[in-house]
Amino acid sequence: MKAIIFLIFLIGSLWASGEFTEKRYIYALDKTTLFKGSIVITDDATIVRYTSPEKKTLTQSGQTLTVEDVEAKTSNVIDLSKRIDMSLYFTFMRSIHNKDFTGLKTYFEVTKEGNIVHLSPKSQAKRAILKMEITMRQDEIRKMIIYFTNQDIIEIETL
Repeated sequence: MKAIIFLIFLIGSLWASGEFTEKRYIYALDKTTLFKGSIVITDDATIVRYTSPEKKTLTQSGQTLTVEDVEAKTSNVIDLSKRIDMSLYFTFMRSIHNKDFTGLKTYFEVTKEGNIVHLSPKSQAKRAILKMEITMRQDEIRKMIIYFTNQDIIEIETL
């Protein structure tokens, strides 16, 4: 469950640089929340800044993830070498950012239909994710929808 919650915070970081909106539907609460943020992916780091409704900054560099709560002025450092699940999520994000869908074939069955890339999970990912859809606009990612096995849905769209 921790991995799924963490994925919710991280999955917004799928685009190299720019702003995004993230709509999260939590089935158990029958509640939808809209988040706004920005992302920068460099050779050395992934930085996600959520600006609304909460202000958090997530910085991944190598095997270290730092989560800063701007409003509470707290920081938490996570060793990704001890959290393989979180480390894999950053691998997924970089693969998607680099549009290297073939690299995702280890974890997903990847098919393309027009401008939509369908990802069906394999192995451990099947426990949490039902399916993913990535909508491309020319050569850029426009939107991604993740359907979870617990009926939660996350929709991320670039601005």
